[in-house]
Amino acid sequence: MGTPFLRVTSPRGDVLPWVLVRAPVVTRAHHARLAELVREGCRFAGATSYLGFPGEAYRDERDYGLLCEAWLHCFRDPDRFLPPGGPRALVSESDFTDPLRVDPHRVTRTPPPSLVADVVHVSGREPWRQEAKNWPLAERCLRRLSRRTGLRVLVVDAPPGAGPVPGVRLTGPLPWESLLAVLAAARCLFVPAVLDASPRVLAEALCLGVPVVVNRRILGGWQYVNPFTGAFFDGEDDIVEAVTGVLGGRCRTRSWFTAHHGPPRAGARVLRLLRTLDPSLPDLTHVLLTPDPGGAHAPRGTR
Repeated sequence: MGTPFLRVTSPRGDVLPWVLVRAPVVTRAHHARLAELVREGCRFAGATSYLGFPGEAYRDERDYGLLCEAWLHCFRDPDRFLPPGGPRALVSESDFTDPLRVDPHRVTRTPPPSLVADVVHVSGREPWRQEAKNWPLAERCLRRLSRRTGLRVLVVDAPPGAGPVPGVRLTGPLPWESLLAVLAAARCLFVPAVLDASPRVLAEALCLGVPVVVNRRILGGWQYVNPFTGAFFDGEDDIVEAVTGVLGGRCRTRSWFTAHHGPPRAGARVLRLLRTLDPSLPDLTHVLLTPDPGGAHAPRGTR
C-alpha cells in the first residue's frame, strides 16, 4: 500500500489541510510523520483501505476515533468496524479509479496466448495478500469451475506452492500495464476475497468492460456488483452458475462505472463530507487523493 497517509488536494494539486489515514500507523517513521502532520495543523479523516481497518482486529493500539473526525468507508455495516460518532460517507479509494486512464482502447499490449483466459483471478504471494484474496476458497472454486465448464482459467500472482490445479494456469505478478492487458482480454474477473476493503483490480476490470463475479461477503467493492456489472456468489456450490450466468449475459460494466464513480464523482463526495466539518475549504467541484510523500513503507494493503 505504501504510506498510510493520503493528502487531500485540489484537482490542480494544491494541498489542502486534510489528511486521510488509511492504515494502522505502526512504524517509527510513520509515527514521526504523523507528529509532523499534526504540527503542520492538518486535520484527519479515516479511510478504510486496509483489510478491516480500523476494526479492533486490524489496527494498533491508537484510538483512531479520537484522531479522525470523519470516515470514508466501504462497509455494509459500518458500526461493526468504525468508531462511534462523526460523519461518514460510503467512498472507497478504488472509487477514484480513472476510466480515462483505465480504458480498453488505451490497452496497447497484447498478452501472450498463455495469459489469455476466460476467467482471471488476481491473488498474491505474501501471506497477508493470500488472506485478503482468500486463496483457499479461490482454489476450490477454480478447481470446480475448470472441471465442470472447461473454461480457460488463469491465476495472476499465484501463491507459492499453489497447485497444480487441473485446467488452471498459474503465473507470477505482472506489471500494471501487462495486468490491464490480461484483464482486457478476459471474459470475467473472479474475486473470492472477503478481507478486501478497496479492491482496485475490481474497479479496473469494470473500466475495461469486463464483468465480475464477487464473493457476497466481501468487505469493500460489493457496491460495484449489480445486474449491469456481474454477480455475487456464496461459495464453491454456486460458483459455476454465477460465472456461466455472467458470461451468458450482457453487462455494461464500463458505462455503469463511469456513470457512478471515477475521480470527479468520488472526489465530490469526499469534498461534501469534509465541508460538513470545514466550511473554509475552497470553492472546488471535487478533491483528489495523493499518497503522502513524507511516509514510506507502510503496512501493505490490498489490490
